[in-house]
Amino acid sequence: MIRDLPAPGAESPVAKARAASSVLLLITVAVLLGVAATAEAASKTVHIRGKAYSFNHAEIHLVGATIRVREMPGRSAVTDANGDYDLEVPDDATITPYIDPGPGFNEIDLQTFHTRGQNIRNANFQTPADLEYQGLAALLGVELGPDGRPTECVVVTTVSARDVRGVPFDTFVERTPHGVAGATASTVPALPGPTYFNDAVIPDPAQTESSGDGGIVWDRVPAGTYRFLAQHPSTAFASFLATCEPGRVVNANPPWGMYELAVGEEPPGAGIVAASVEKPRAVRSGKRDRFVQLRVETAEGIGVRTVLRKAGERVARKTVSNLQRGSLRLRLRIGQRVRPGRALVRTRLLDAAGDRVIDKRRIRLPRAGRRG
Repeated sequence: MIRDLPAPGAESPVAKARAASSVLLLITVAVLLGVAATAEAASKTVHIRGKAYSFNHAEIHLVGATIRVREMPGRSAVTDANGDYDLEVPDDATITPYIDPGPGFNEIDLQTFHTRGQNIRNANFQTPADLEYQGLAALLGVELGPDGRPTECVVVTTVSARDVRGVPFDTFVERTPHGVAGATASTVPALPGPTYFNDAVIPDPAQTESSGDGGIVWDRVPAGTYRFLAQHPSTAFASFLATCEPGRVVNANPPWGMYELAVGEEPPGAGIVAASVEKPRAVRSGKRDRFVQLRVETAEGIGVRTVLRKAGERVARKTVSNLQRGSLRLRLRIGQRVRPGRALVRTRLLDAAGDRVIDKRRIRLPRAGRRG
């Protein structure tokens, strides 16, 4: 039986069916890939959450205040009727949240965090009203500019007790005062000694160590990043990083800042080593040379040590004892006798408090070129 052939340019019914099936398959694949891409993108963000309230008046919650991030001007969130906020930020990023509280209160920065795969909880803003802000500035002798902001930077923190972490806000308030007495504080790079608050919540030059209030203030801090540390005869405390610019008031307040660590407890990753490592690459250079190269981005002074291992054996390493704020590209030469194939790049980042982050990446080494 002879069937009529389609006219030139026309499609047969079978071809049309096949084309429709192919289109449907492509649409299905695209939808699945889109869902996967969305899920992957979502996994690369974390949330920072907390409450904004009035300094020394925890019952006064700041409603309608805007929370922003210094490093990411496009990111913001607004506090709700309870003063709570929820801000989504990228993972593996350095962030310094700050509050634009509106009339009657003053802009405050938090400590600088580095997000590491987990949400940051209870990142609270303890924000002074105008009268208290001006009173504290006068008491400390802080020079204010025409805009009412400090001509340098002010950093405040609290050496806080373990029992105010991981609890609801009402419990946090009930356990006031939050401080641990008998601690002293220092910074890297070094700053002149701080002023400690006394038990009446007043900065007191006669205090030589923390009181039960736990408050500590540095009132003239030049621009830069500083890691703040606490020392105590019997208790360990977390450190924190502050990013200072003229006009900023950084309040690393509880339950973050200098919080007490239980015996054997390690501080959460968000508060240590504000740095990240890009994915390493193995590259050729010329006819015979091979390298592993990577870049380290840091918001503070750190130590870096990178080791390349092949089949468990160390085949290359690079150490930088004092990498300052910024970025650095590291290159590790791969010897001619190192065989191609899978290898491990292990990079250790160490901050001024002695806390460390380990980055491990698998890569594939290329084959070495022939000599001459």
